[in-house]
Amino acid sequence: MFFDDFNDEEEDFFEGDDDFEVIHTEKEVSQEIYNRMIDRYVRTNYEAIERKGIDIQGLRIMSLDNGVLVQLKSTIQFMIQYFVEREEYEKCALLNKYLPELEDVGTND
Repeated sequence: MFFDDFNDEEEDFFEGDDDFEVIHTEKEVSQEIYNRMIDRYVRTNYEAIERKGIDIQGLRIMSLDNGVLVQLKSTIQFMIQYFVEREEYEKCALLNKYLPELEDVGTND
């Protein structure tokens, strides 16, 4: 069996090699999962916006309060910042075209 062949010399090699770090902390793993989830959500939202657009005027008519539009504005701003950090400026250009219609949203709250 493999484990029977594992001797003390090989064990010392792994213990003494500080550069050989395979184990990640729970915090690092959690952060990586969070980062991947955010990336997926942002890109999924972007793809939907790219395909269907956003009917802001329709949302204004259907929404009884500004909450939906405030959330939409915040989401678009978050997405723009996300893509700026990754230098995906073409995506920012598409998202930026919706901000003028949302300019007055949330300023009176």
